[in-house]
Amino acid sequence: MSYTKRAVKGFTIVFIVNIIAAFLGYLIRIVLARNLTVAEYGLFFAVFTLINFLAIFNNLGLGQALVKYIPEFLLKKKFNNIKSAVITALGTTLITIIIIGALLFVFSGFLAENYFKTSLAAPVLLPFILVLLLSNLRSLLRNVYQAFQRMTTYALMYFAENSLILVLLLCVFAFKKNIFLAIYSYITVYALIIIIFFLLLFRVFNLFKHKVFITKELVKKLFKFGIPIMLGSVGSIIILYTDTLILTYFKSLEEVAVYNVVVPTAMMLTFFAKSISTVIFPMASELVARKKKKYLEQGLTMLEKYSFIIIIPAAFMILAFSKLILNLMFGAQYSTGAVAMQILVVGMIFLLIYNINSTIFASIGKPEVGTKILLQGALINFVLNLIIIPYIGMLGAAITSLMTYAYVALVSVFKLRKFIHVKMPWLNWIKIFVSGVIMLGVMLFLKSILFMNPYLEATILCVIAGIVYAVLIILLKIVDLKELRGLVNQII
Repeated sequence: MSYTKRAVKGFTIVFIVNIIAAFLGYLIRIVLARNLTVAEYGLFFAVFTLINFLAIFNNLGLGQALVKYIPEFLLKKKFNNIKSAVITALGTTLITIIIIGALLFVFSGFLAENYFKTSLAAPVLLPFILVLLLSNLRSLLRNVYQAFQRMTTYALMYFAENSLILVLLLCVFAFKKNIFLAIYSYITVYALIIIIFFLLLFRVFNLFKHKVFITKELVKKLFKFGIPIMLGSVGSIIILYTDTLILTYFKSLEEVAVYNVVVPTAMMLTFFAKSISTVIFPMASELVARKKKKYLEQGLTMLEKYSFIIIIPAAFMILAFSKLILNLMFGAQYSTGAVAMQILVVGMIFLLIYNINSTIFASIGKPEVGTKILLQGALINFVLNLIIIPYIGMLGAAITSLMTYAYVALVSVFKLRKFIHVKMPWLNWIKIFVSGVIMLGVMLFLKSILFMNPYLEATILCVIAGIVYAVLIILLKIVDLKELRGLVNQII
């Protein structure tokens, strides 16, 4: 199978399954918001955010190191190295989580009183330690499937997880609406997913068949790649979670709750980039190992163009109907976050660019470049959040995120050109953006003259605007119909 066919087919599978799974994840948030009080919902995700923030140290970047090196080991038939690398990553994960979990247990009372400012936080925090353990073991297992380029199974793990959590939450909330039942639902599903997909892994690679030789050279190789990735994750997590962490300290749990329905709604746009990165990372690593960088350069040019073509109309549609979306999905009490969501949606466009570029940095063995950019962005994000959030709350958090994503995207574009001879599609990006602006203008104009059910109106306007956008990108010759037919044929 050609690299193009593998990439397009793999992306299509991962993207479709990820979109469905992401929608299920969104429904989970809706179920939680509808069945918990606003303060409980805010506390749940305040603690969840803290746990995810601490999880950056879970395996010191060795999960991504597996994605980098397992394709190389497979190519060279070094099967013992594969098992040894997996065992090293697993051991590192367990050690770091035990240390973090012990610290959380000891300081749970202090955090409840001085940070969360509610006595309920301590008993909520304790079972979340188990969530931390299980979620990170699950993430490591997904990394292994990604490394073996089993993209269907990789995506199905996410789909199965969200499906089971949603069903279990609906069942337990039918009997009693309780924040602890929500936490226990997550724990149950994570444990079940780990057991099922660990057993399925033996159909891909028999861990018991090969021997373990954990050499100094192998460990050094894994950590040399993993530590920069982890530091990059520190930057990513700071950018993603410090707004919620600082909001929790300076503002009310109710505002934290609103912001935590705004962020996942905007972040839905990133699943396109995540799907691309998931497929491209191990494949790009293989291309580099085979010394076929030319294919990588050609593929990146196409990725940059089609990524913009897809994300721009989706972002502008959310911009036009942000308040309506929040009101429909979560209720009127959450619609106050509409402006913050509009700002974040623009930020997601820049985040798309950075996500693709950072994946290429990692695949060509230069993860430290993406890490430096992200750490710079994290510093900017942290300082601005501390300055702005105390005064304007979640609106300041959204503005800070937009500025940070714009910075890391633009810097990554210029840095990438030093390593790969790729011509950035600036003209196409401008044309796509202009097409999106015209599409948005059409929606806003029709919205001002039509008076009907708001949800029916939004549906009709999105369809009309989508047609206008499609016509524009064809007339402006952004899309080559012959090239597009070729991509479709790769899927079939």
